Amino acid sequence: MIKEVRKKILKLIQESFPRPVSTREISQKLNIAWHTADRHCLKIKLEGKIDSFTIGKSTAWYLKK
Repeated sequence: MIKEVRKKILKLIQESFPRPVSTREISQKLNIAWHTADRHCLKIKLEGKIDSFTIGKSTAWYLKK
């Protein structure tokens, strides 16, 4: 289940390239909790596959080049 969520998040971010995707968008499109989306994105970021930036209180995720 955990690996499936990560794969879905990564696929969503890849498909939206070059436009960044917010944590809220990820949680809504994949029908998962915001906190779940945020934690998985942070773990994927630690793996070096994606990166992020903050706009106000929102975090936007994008594919790392």
